[in-house]
Amino acid sequence: MKEEFIQTQNYIKIYESFQRLKELPATAPKMGLGFGNYGLGKTISLEKLANIEDALLFRAVQTWTKTSILRELCMELGIEAKGQSSELYRRVIYSLLEEPRILIIDEVDAILKASKNEVLETFRDILDETGIIIFFVGMEEANAKFKRYRHYYSRIVEFVEFKPILKKDIEKFCECADIKIEDDLIGYFYNKHPNLRNIRVMLLRLEKYCELNGYESANLKIFKDSGADYGARKQN
Repeated sequence: MKEEFIQTQNYIKIYESFQRLKELPATAPKMGLGFGNYGLGKTISLEKLANIEDALLFRAVQTWTKTSILRELCMELGIEAKGQSSELYRRVIYSLLEEPRILIIDEVDAILKASKNEVLETFRDILDETGIIIFFVGMEEANAKFKRYRHYYSRIVEFVEFKPILKKDIEKFCECADIKIEDDLIGYFYNKHPNLRNIRVMLLRLEKYCELNGYESANLKIFKDSGADYGARKQN
């Protein structure tokens, strides 16, 4: 399967959201939130955007503390990462004022809990002091969880809900396969597995089956015969 980036409708939505944030006046809070179920292209979209925008992309983890995230920021910014949190914080602020960078936090659900208030407060302070864009992305519950933190939620001006994959997105994705995927199988994916992560796994299995059996294309019957949907049948 070819490693090609697919511009899905979800990617286009989040890309346009970033452009709107960039166009806001300097005094406006530039915070965004993306949310949706797994397998809808959130992480791969963020990786593409981070590359385009030269953004700092982090995956939030439950072990984050105020000091640890500041150290990570310092390392990514190429500045001194030793010292106490107050020193680290001032270095980060100075660096971002000198050379603004977009900050993207994936898997934000990991820090949307009371015990992580100091981490969220740190991001809010960075936003307020530097005016940079900060974009959080999480699972479908992230929007509801953020509402509990009204002083953050009031700063969010862009919301992107990742929707189920469209049929034309699946068609583009299947074009990356090493075999031709027939229309009836594309329709099956759309109706039963509208999730690119699941489809990718099944296509890799299907490609192997077709290689072993000399098939250059696959329809729904060949797919069913291959057993490539093993493990995905009970997810829908």
